[in-house]
Amino acid sequence: MAIKAIELFLVIGSIFFLFLISFFLRNGKKLLYSFIVIILISYAVFLTIRPHIQDAKYDKYTQMVEEHLEMKYPNASWETSFDKEELLTTAYGYQIKVKFADEPTVLYVYKIENDKVIQAYVSYNENHHQNDGKYVERD
Repeated sequence: MAIKAIELFLVIGSIFFLFLISFFLRNGKKLLYSFIVIILISYAVFLTIRPHIQDAKYDKYTQMVEEHLEMKYPNASWETSFDKEELLTTAYGYQIKVKFADEPTVLYVYKIENDKVIQAYVSYNENHHQNDGKYVERD
């Protein structure tokens, strides 16, 4: 939520600032109003395109994680997922969540850094000891 609030604050603040300046100018009001329209159209295009870019990145990153897991654990089965809302409200970037079939109470989270798959962290259920993760990567 914080990232969207900052974006919205900047857009509204810019438009308000340009309107405020337009009250003090005799000439150039049309130019300032043109900038306001350009800002609004640009922001609308940005809001329209961003989800498609994020989906494309998630598809690419999910495929990279799948390939990494297939090489590292060829006989295991797993399920990948991600939380789009979490991405919109955080600056931590793209994280792919993985649950292995034989370890359903442990959540492994992978991220991509410099085109390399990295296990970001492991989340254990309350009933598990933190040493129980079969697929913890200690590279």
